[in-house]
Parts: sequence; structure tokens; C-alpha cells
Amino acid sequence: MVTRRRIQAHLRGKPHGLVKREIDKVKLWAEALDLVESDEEILALPPIPDTSQPIEALGKPKSGGFRCTFITECRTVSADSRRRNEHLWKVHGVELDPKPGPRKAGAAEADADLTHWRGGVFYQQLFAKGPRSEYFEVARGHDLESLDAEQVRAELAVQQATQAFQAKSKEARKKEMEVIEEMGDLAAPNSWLRRLGSTAHLKDFSDKKQFLRDLISLKYDLKVDDPKDDSELRHIHAAVRRLIRKASGVARPGAVSWNVLFEVNRKELHKERSTPFHFRFKRQTRKKYIAVCLQFFAYAVRAISCEDAADRPPFKLTEGQTTAFDVMMDYAGELIDIENKIGPMPTSSRINELHELLENAALAFYISVLDHFTKTTEYDSILVSFLTVLSIRDDKTWENYANFTPKLSAIMAISRVFLVKHTVDKRALYIQQRVEQGQTRQEAEEKSPGHFEIMSEMTRRFLVGGAEGWDTTPTQFIIRLRNYGMAASGQQAMPGSVSWDNEDAIYKGICINVLGVQSMLQAALRRAETLLYKHLLFCEEYKDQSTIELGLPQVPWDDLIDNAADASIGHSFVDNLSYPSCEADTGLNPMENTYKIKPR
Repeated sequence: MVTRRRIQAHLRGKPHGLVKREIDKVKLWAEALDLVESDEEILALPPIPDTSQPIEALGKPKSGGFRCTFITECRTVSADSRRRNEHLWKVHGVELDPKPGPRKAGAAEADADLTHWRGGVFYQQLFAKGPRSEYFEVARGHDLESLDAEQVRAELAVQQATQAFQAKSKEARKKEMEVIEEMGDLAAPNSWLRRLGSTAHLKDFSDKKQFLRDLISLKYDLKVDDPKDDSELRHIHAAVRRLIRKASGVARPGAVSWNVLFEVNRKELHKERSTPFHFRFKRQTRKKYIAVCLQFFAYAVRAISCEDAADRPPFKLTEGQTTAFDVMMDYAGELIDIENKIGPMPTSSRINELHELLENAALAFYISVLDHFTKTTEYDSILVSFLTVLSIRDDKTWENYANFTPKLSAIMAISRVFLVKHTVDKRALYIQQRVEQGQTRQEAEEKSPGHFEIMSEMTRRFLVGGAEGWDTTPTQFIIRLRNYGMAASGQQAMPGSVSWDNEDAIYKGICINVLGVQSMLQAALRRAETLLYKHLLFCEEYKDQSTIELGLPQVPWDDLIDNAADASIGHSFVDNLSYPSCEADTGLNPMENTYKIKPR
């Protein structure tokens, strides 16, 4: 423990080593607490009874101490023989002279007259140094071993209860999953699951959930000469990480125009975006987004590498995707040969070139996945197929929209940053080709397509699509599914708590006065009455005359109760329409009487 004055010195030293800005926050927090300020206040603290329980904040009490018994009022506790002798001599005036002659080993422990000390004392210490840094006795007369055993039993009981609760929850999720699978897609009780389509796409793998989870696992199985060897995948993941780092560097103003960033952030073909794209996320968010991208490449490498297509989910590859995948795997294979020292060792420049070629091949493969017009169903796309596998939790149940929507955002963010990188590389390639044909650098730059032209063509082709006669693309499916998930999240009742302070209700820091709510409802009721009688039934004298005098039906406002089980709309006064006084005075049947409403 430290005093308020020593907060800065304590936090500056080891093991904390905090800077002044962080220390100031702690000092500001401490100022609001009721803490002791000076040494005088520390000395004025009452002594702690030796029969009290150990102070938990000070840690486990030490054992093997000795308590001075020379006088009853002395509270000194010591564990060192020299200090015990010093205490008896300076405080109580007892001088213990050691006997002359040789001393046996361990005799130092017996120097103090143990008749003035009581052993087997448990003790603690408030401060490491300064006032009240002396040891004090605790737990006198208590069996700490039994108390510790009881605490261990209590913690074990809590742990067992927690494990039992988690097991019950896991069993409930498992039963829910089984019910969903048995009912099928058309009768699935979860509308989100129907929209995602995981149960239909993965219907042949209902008993192979772990196999599907292994396809997207980021753990490598490095076994030489084994079909499941992930050596190529390890190099591809390293290339993808470098690619994301380079792509985020060019997806910014200065590297490309603002128009490019606005264009790549488009969601609808005929609707202009109001915000530009950026790849500036918090560290944890960026880490999660990159993990989703790495999971996709893991799924692609492992699933496409299956010898039999029936052993993997039923997606279809285009010729362009197959070619791009083979090129990517070839470059990864060359790097593995270099790593295993197969053949002559290439130069460092060749190795760097292979790394760059692998990055470009990974980017080309991802762009080919986005540029996929699915002729039959969206689930022919390997990217959509990956999403269905990604929706399987570790406990083999399905992800809900609240947890899955951020993963869709990750796919779109990675896709957009890759498109910007592809746009920059494509323009650089156009310029290089024109320069090689004999044009000057300036002439080649002027005649080559600009970043916006290249980005606009790709955006309209497969990022949003939607033009007449166009087929569906994976990004269309992802954007619509993400919008559906975000809309569902906005309509979900979030857990919270309401506290009351007299006539005020407080929820999440918002204070609402109940009387104010009542006044608001009464004003709304009066407004509704005015709309009903004055503007709907054209009774201008509504405020001056009662409804009975006007011959209008009465609405029993005080008797109306909101019943959620009642599917009827509004209140019907026709069922109870009877005016006996009207029949006696006019001789008319009230059911035959009609209200003649003249237009204004």
C-alpha cells in the first residue's frame, strides 16, 4: 500500500514504470477517494486486533513469527533473533549476555530469552517502510489451515457450479443445432440461418463439423510428404500479411485520389457514397479483420487441395480462379524447396522476387474470387461457401447475426483495400507496358487509364453490380446479408437495467421523470381526441360541447387496456351502440340512425 503522496514515486519505479500522463490519471482518481494524507494520519490509525482475520489486500499472512510477552501492552512481532534481542534491550531494558565459549550451529536462534516471546504467530505488514511499517499479529486463536481449506472448498464448489452451467449451456446449444438441422432450411426457426443458408449448403456435412472447422483453422499441420501438410499455406499467409500492410499504405489520400476512395466505398450502383474508404481501425479490430482474411485463404488452400470434390463443400471454381490458384501454389512450392534446400541455393534477390511474386499471385487469386458471376446460385462462389463454414462456432453450433455481421464487415474491408492495391498495380503495369513500347514516361502516364477509371470499372463489374442483365456476385450477397444482420441487430432488445430515484427513472445514464411522461401522454391523448372528433368527424364545437350533446359515440378511454393477445385493430363503438333516450324522444331506431357528414 502507498499513500497519496507516494503514488507518483511508486508508479514511476519498477515494476510499473508509467509515464506522467498515466500517473496523473491515477492521482486524479485517488483525489476522489477518502484516503489518509500525512504521516500523522497514518500514525493515528487504530491498531489492528490480533484476533482479527488476515487482511486479504495485504496478501497471505506470514507464519513463524514471535510476539513479545514481556508486558501485555507490547504488540511487537519479530521473526529475526537479532531484532528480538535488540527490542528487549532498547524497549524493555533486558540485556541478554551470551555465554562465553564456542557456540553450536543454530545457537543464534536460541540467544533471545524465549520466555519473553510467544512463537507460532501469524503476522502482516501495512507498509513496506515508514510509519506503521511494523509487523502486527493476526488470526490469533484461529485455525488458518482449516479456514484456507474451507476457502478452497468454496472456490472448488463455485468452479464446479460454473462448469456444470457451461455444460448445460453447451448441451442446450447442441440440442438447438440438432433441431435446426432436422427441421431443414425451409422450416428452420432462425430467420438469420435461413438467410445465410448454412444448413442447406452444408447439409452433407452435418456430422463433420470438426472437419469443416479444421478447414479454416489457423494452426498449421507441418508434415513432410503428407497431403495435409500446410507448408505452402504458411508461406501464403506470410505473403497475405505483407500484402495487407502494403495495400493499407496505398489506400489513403495522396497515393490515390479522393474519388477512388469514395468509389471503392460504394454499396449501391446508383447511389453516391457520402464517406470515403479507409483502413484505419483499432488494433484489435484490424487483427480480427486480418484473421478472417487468413481463414479464407486457409479454407481455399485446404478445400481446393482435396483430391475428391465430394469431400469438401460444393463450391465451383472458374477457369480464372483455377489458374490463379495454381500460380499461387507454384510460387509457394518454390519457396518451400528453397527452405528445404532442394537444389542449388538461389540468390537473395531471387528469393525477394519470389516473395513479391507470391504476394501478387495471392492478390490475383482474391480478385478472381470477387470477379465471379454465379450463374446458378451464390453458393457456387468459394467466398460464400467459406462464409457458411465460418458461421460454425467452436462448439459446433451456429453463429447469430450479432457475432457474424462484423466478420462480413471484415470481408468487405479486406476486399476494398485489396481492390485499391490492385488498381494501383494495374495502372503501374499499363504505364510500364507503354514505356517498353517506346513512349516517354509522361506520355505513357497521360495515355494510361487513371486510378478512378480502373476502380470504377471493377466496382460496377463485381463489387456492387446490379445493372440490367448482370448475374449475382459474391459481394452482392455479402452486402445484402450484412445489411440484414445490421437491421436485425438494431431491432434486438439489448439487456440493461432501470433504477428508480423517487419519480425519476434512470437507464444507461438517461434520467426520465415519470410525471413528465404522464404529461406527455395526456397531451398526446388530447391531441388524438381532437384529431378524431374535430378533424375526422368535422365537429368544430368539440371543445365546447360534450360528445353526448353532439350525438357522437363515446370512447371509454379509461377502460381501454392494451392487450398484446388481442389482434383486433383499434376500438369499435358499433358493438355497444345503443341510445335509448334517443329512441324515446325521436321514435327512431338508433341502429337505423346515421351520421350525415357534410364535406367542408
